[in-house]
Amino acid sequence: MKPNLRNFVQVVIIKTSFPPLSFLYKMLYATAIKLAVCMLRKVRGVTAIYLRRGIALDEITYGLSDIDLAVVVDDEKKTGMESAKEKVSSTYDKLSRFIPFFGQVNKEFELYSTSEFFRLYANHPFFKYRFDDGKYSWKLLFGRNIIKDLPELRDSELYLPATEELKTWWLLLSAEFSLGRSLPLFKRKYLWYKAIAEAAKVYLFVCCGEKGVPREAALQRVKTYLNEEQNRCIDQVRRYAKNLTARDQFVANDLIKLFVELTQSAFSEMERKVCKCTTKKRAILHSFSYDDLIIDKKISKEIEKIENYIGKELASYLNYIALIPQIYFGLDVLNNFDIDSMHVPLVQRKFIPFKRLRDLLSLLEKYSSVQLIEPLIKNGNIALSLQPGTNYEPIKSPKQYPLFFTLMNYCPLDIIKKPDGRKTFLCDLPPDFEDCIQRRVAKINDLVSNPDVYKMKPLDFLRFFWAATRTKLLNCALKNDHIYVPLISKQICDRASHFFPEDSEWLNNLHKEYSKELQGKESQAYRFFTESIDFLKRI
Repeated sequence: MKPNLRNFVQVVIIKTSFPPLSFLYKMLYATAIKLAVCMLRKVRGVTAIYLRRGIALDEITYGLSDIDLAVVVDDEKKTGMESAKEKVSSTYDKLSRFIPFFGQVNKEFELYSTSEFFRLYANHPFFKYRFDDGKYSWKLLFGRNIIKDLPELRDSELYLPATEELKTWWLLLSAEFSLGRSLPLFKRKYLWYKAIAEAAKVYLFVCCGEKGVPREAALQRVKTYLNEEQNRCIDQVRRYAKNLTARDQFVANDLIKLFVELTQSAFSEMERKVCKCTTKKRAILHSFSYDDLIIDKKISKEIEKIENYIGKELASYLNYIALIPQIYFGLDVLNNFDIDSMHVPLVQRKFIPFKRLRDLLSLLEKYSSVQLIEPLIKNGNIALSLQPGTNYEPIKSPKQYPLFFTLMNYCPLDIIKKPDGRKTFLCDLPPDFEDCIQRRVAKINDLVSNPDVYKMKPLDFLRFFWAATRTKLLNCALKNDHIYVPLISKQICDRASHFFPEDSEWLNNLHKEYSKELQGKESQAYRFFTESIDFLKRI
């Protein structure tokens, strides 16, 4: 269905969601669910089918609420040439094409093997919180209630996973800042209602110990802990949900501010309870000069545009701005857009108006990919990412991202213009740093042992190589109390050459070819693939 037609149909359904038509819509949703279960349960190997999220809790807005399903399949079953997962995915894709109540297969639909289901719960905070919440909110439609077999966790083990939920909602909300991606008003209102409600649920759990509160009840309960201004915004969000198609004023400033404030409280309380750094390991960081960065003319223009706009329009709202490198230690080792790319944190004196932030992003979008605003959970500040890539974390807090905040404090924009101001400084490493590095090394070893690594595009491979080299060097230094963390590719190259002088010549030549690739020039980087892979296997 075309977007404009779909929007029209959704508005009609929303406006007519009263008896007797609401009974019809309820029946249509129920029929769609039964049809999905009937088709999916026929696939050999399906262990369980769940209804998730709002509809499972009878929190439904006809026309807008998607039918969110989760399917768990057995690890062993096969159906001819297709695995059970492939067959389930194919079946759901057919359903979503003809029944608009079902979301896209790669977004709203969740599909896991049994072992994967338990592994994600054990190792990944986001899924730990989602699955634990599913114990109370998911509705079993078919099969064995496998979610009940998940280990019971203490509340303290779920505080950090709960904050991962806030990152997901902020990512959805970030479309608000892009002029080209703005949703119709009724969808914006619905999105913000859900986002504020989910933020309220996390706040109530982390800060107040109230677990498993439904959305509407969470909005009512959270008012007990908020001030008068925040309560007015909560009431406004609830009115949005009750009258989605009304042409009333949309208070984006207040909504963003409320979400960040709820998030800030949840993160601060989580870190107070959980992120007490027991390790004595500290990072040694060296600031860098503008000349050390590999940037092209487009990025230079972006920085100039930022400076001019901030000086003219935002100076009264800010204490200072900074230009700092992105640093990424996640497990997806192929997403390494962090190398030689920058953040611009805006450290606020007072909350920057929504329109001014949007105007700032519109400047950047003329020169590169869509930009995103990222909240810094330190007095409710906001960060702007110049080159977010796909690997960034959209909410940052001091104890989870100590390197980021240390660099933010020591790298104001004028230092980048004056290379003489290089500094060396220390900061604590996060509690999970050692475990994260070791798991990342295991992923890197698997990748470089697979011949498919040679099929990567040169620039993708080189970004992977520098990030992987940094990880390997850090892993070698884990026994030390103080660990030098190279920030950008030039520092990584210099560090590797220092420890492996016999490799310094080709490493420096590789870095020159990487510079050409990053600036869109012709290079001979492919000539270094074999040496690079062998090097990663050796260190």
